Amino acid sequence: MKSVALFTDEIDDLDIAIDELVSQFGDFKLEAHSAGLLFAHSDTDLEELAGRLQEEFGVPIVGTTAVAMFTMEGFKNEGISLHIFTSGDCVFHTGCTNELTAANARAEITALYNRLTAGVDDEDVKLVLAYGNPTLDMMGEDFVDTLDELCHGVPIYGGLASDSFVMDECRIVCDKRVMNHSLALMVVTGRAQEVIQYGFNVESTLDYEGIVTEVQGNMVMKLDDMPLAEAIAKAGISINADVNVCDYVSTPFRIRYRTEDGSEIELMRQLAFVDKETGGGLFLGKVPLGANVQIGIISKEDIHDSVEKVAIRALAEVKEKRDYDFSTLIITSCASRLMSYANDIELEAQGYVHMIPEGMSMSGFYSFGEICPSRAAGGSREKNTFHNTTFTMLVM
Repeated sequence: MKSVALFTDEIDDLDIAIDELVSQFGDFKLEAHSAGLLFAHSDTDLEELAGRLQEEFGVPIVGTTAVAMFTMEGFKNEGISLHIFTSGDCVFHTGCTNELTAANARAEITALYNRLTAGVDDEDVKLVLAYGNPTLDMMGEDFVDTLDELCHGVPIYGGLASDSFVMDECRIVCDKRVMNHSLALMVVTGRAQEVIQYGFNVESTLDYEGIVTEVQGNMVMKLDDMPLAEAIAKAGISINADVNVCDYVSTPFRIRYRTEDGSEIELMRQLAFVDKETGGGLFLGKVPLGANVQIGIISKEDIHDSVEKVAIRALAEVKEKRDYDFSTLIITSCASRLMSYANDIELEAQGYVHMIPEGMSMSGFYSFGEICPSRAAGGSREKNTFHNTTFTMLVM
């Protein structure tokens, strides 16, 4: 596999944007099988862009809106990123669901995956790239858990669409289609290898620790039999009745719970809003009944350290695999980290830019939820998991 990463910060004049992308593509040669991964700012005319990209490059494309992006040069606040993969011995099977609801999501995702892998042996599936936008009454786990069952634990990597924190301008792109609530997949089969690493550094916590004693879907109703609103207010968090995830980005929730096989897993969860009438809180991911909860305090130093550690681990693992030529790097990082950096957002990119090996192309985006395998203490295998407030890296 080889790849080329194209980027333009022009989102208003698509004639200029396309010209810049085509110029960067230059004389790059496509092999037998190719596909593109798109990240674009939500203010972009996606319908026109999707059609123009198909006309110019002639490869299947999946992608999502992005509040901000990672490039070879570092952080970009807005723009259009197109990462084209090509190979003679890997195949990229792409597609997306129809518009999703909580009621039809499982059936739609199952139909899509079965269609993309029809005629493919299970052992030939090496990696699934997944980019989605669920409705507010769905969870990221609705995507990840269903896919994990379908692909029998093959690594899944990707994230949820993001926008300028208004939560209603997220879109999914698949070839010429632009969807509101959908899941787009790129199933990679053939001779492919991957290295995936993730990390979060939340060293400081508020003086509060509790157990989840009542949940309703992705609403946590009670901690230690106390309404969540009351519990976090006692911990010193001010509550806004509106849906505004920005209010809680600096205080992510660190949760620990036991999986069905008895292993313990630790993840970050982001609070989206608190319902003052019921006292419950909506999270951007599942918080299981019985989970141990701590309220973290995120800092710039924590974020920078987690990026550097992830990049060091990933690239060290790449060096150990001498029998495969890795060419492509993709990053997904939580948009809450973007907000936490404020005016110093370049610091996150400084944690990885100087480490990218010569000849390797990269792209990435800030998401409203990250998807990658996680390691559970005592578990028999890594499990594909939905994350919040996490920095992830894929090398393939």
